[in-house]
Amino acid sequence: KADKIRKRISHYFGLQPIVLESWITSLTLLRNACCHHSRVWNKVSSIMPVTPRRIAHSWITMPTNPQRVYFTICIIKYFLDIISPNNDMLDKMNRLFATFPEVDKAALGFPSGWENEPLWQ
Repeated sequence: KADKIRKRISHYFGLQPIVLESWITSLTLLRNACCHHSRVWNKVSSIMPVTPRRIAHSWITMPTNPQRVYFTICIIKYFLDIISPNNDMLDKMNRLFATFPEVDKAALGFPSGWENEPLWQ
């Protein structure tokens, strides 16, 4: 039964079950780091989330390190776009970066030109 449910949830998000599971693990680790006031800036994650071979919705195309926080932020955006298509995550991120211009986005794993990725359009 659990496998059937896992497949249904994965299908809903347009992902393979193994991708969904690794993404949920990445989200859990980021959530725990934030919750316990751990450093996420300029950090390489201990796990490697799976990069999907095929994906049903807009995703990133530039080479990106999946062990950096940017990749997990992209995972959040991917899920949010499905759950809440008219979300304002990008606007909130841009306001946050404008408020704290000293933050080095490259240290978070953001590639140059990340705003032009299909995920962020």
